[in-house]
Amino acid sequence: MAQRDFDQARFIAGLTRHQPALEAFCHAQLANRQDAQEALQATCVKLWEKAADWDAETEFLPWAFVVARFTVLSHIRDRMRDRLIFDEDVVLAMAQETESAAAEFEERREALGNCMRKLKAEQRGILHAHYLTGRTVREIATATQRSESAVKMTLLRLREQLSECIQRQLHPSS
Repeated sequence: MAQRDFDQARFIAGLTRHQPALEAFCHAQLANRQDAQEALQATCVKLWEKAADWDAETEFLPWAFVVARFTVLSHIRDRMRDRLIFDEDVVLAMAQETESAAAEFEERREALGNCMRKLKAEQRGILHAHYLTGRTVREIATATQRSESAVKMTLLRLREQLSECIQRQLHPSS
């Protein structure tokens, strides 16, 4: 049996485009960020190892989800002594719903990007400081010369504003 020609460019494009969805899938399946990152890295390695098995005429993401699912299950088996990891049967039960949600992740991420661009630079800076760099409310309050309550309220309002904006973009007729 002749092996299919491996389309490396399409494989790389698929992996690059869908990595955020695979990351969301891993995060939804595992209890903590570090385990999810380890599972994502292992998934990417496994995808590269199996790259020649992928049929470039089929959708990349469903195939990648299968690889991710087995990688997550393997990770769970390796970490069963950790109580924060879901049992294998729970992961299997959640997998289909999670795959669907992760597939929609890209649309939500795009909508979030559009909504973020509508914010003022100062608002984006506060969100970035808290959610991307992990700075505490106290640290942000000190840096911006605001009270902690004001920073908490700003974060709450920005989350609400972004959520509403995303919903409007994803469901314009609502």
